[in-house]
Amino acid sequence: MTFTRSHTTAATSAASAPPAPAPQARPAGRVGLRTSLVALDLSGAGAPREWRRGADPDAESFIMGRLAGLASLADQGGVDLITLDETFHAAGQRRRDDWLDGAVAASRLSRHTTTATLVTAVPLGRTRPHHVAGALGSVHRASAGRAGWQLETDVAVAPRAVDAVISSWGSQAARPQIVVPVRNAVDGELAAARADVARLSVATFEEAHAARAAIRQAAADWGRDPDDVQVLVDVQAVISADRPSARARWDLLTSLETQPRAVPLRSLGTAADLADLWGSWVHRGGADGFTLVPASVPTDVLALVQEVIPALVERGLRKPRQAKVDRFTGHSTSRARRTARARR
Repeated sequence: MTFTRSHTTAATSAASAPPAPAPQARPAGRVGLRTSLVALDLSGAGAPREWRRGADPDAESFIMGRLAGLASLADQGGVDLITLDETFHAAGQRRRDDWLDGAVAASRLSRHTTTATLVTAVPLGRTRPHHVAGALGSVHRASAGRAGWQLETDVAVAPRAVDAVISSWGSQAARPQIVVPVRNAVDGELAAARADVARLSVATFEEAHAARAAIRQAAADWGRDPDDVQVLVDVQAVISADRPSARARWDLLTSLETQPRAVPLRSLGTAADLADLWGSWVHRGGADGFTLVPASVPTDVLALVQEVIPALVERGLRKPRQAKVDRFTGHSTSRARRTARARR
């Protein structure tokens, strides 16, 4: 993906460009970033395709229990955003409103997390704006102001429809965070005008650097502080004790019938390898952080929490946290509350 922006005319036409935003207060619950943002994509923790054929409450209970354990682990380990895109499904196709699966899951995850922003892709392309706003508003209330809305990645979304959702929330200071996947200049302009997080899927540092620079310049042109738009890059990770074992696990995963989701940027190696890449891109202005797409769960989620985030702290890319997670377990709401008190 290459996103460049022309400065001779407006970057998008009057028909596609969002209206100039009024000065906005920073949303409540927005992550105050000084070093690097850490996001985790758990879309792959949803139901496999072969499970989506009928009513199966046991399968859905299993999916949600597994997802709650992963989210709790990530939250206590220091992950800033947990994302579920439009491919996430709880299980089965028994409901006509399966587009709500991500929002329902995010609401439930609010009971198992205390600080992470819960981002879900409620599709706007086939849903009325006030229905999208209502679903995300419910997540925002359930999570005490920690909801986020990610726009769809495979459908062009009209900026005016996005504005309709935003206006339905009322106070700008209390709205969910907005995450915009950036695939082209129109997406980049929308991210610059409206997003809290712009999400890139690129293969090289040069692509990321150019896209981030364009988004930041566009944000300034819209009258926003460029630092109000954090740019994250997707990275697919296989984290092992050494590079040969990481490569071997990747080869095994790609040989299976259900293969990992394709992401242009991959890190196959140790936690230190990923932390080195992370630091290099952040320090050179290619990203404000990364969205880790685990090649396998819970293995790579556990490695992110126990190895990668501590490595980022050592490199000055993250602030140390009081709470530490030493092993992978599911956590109850009471455990989450004890953890929250320990952080105060």
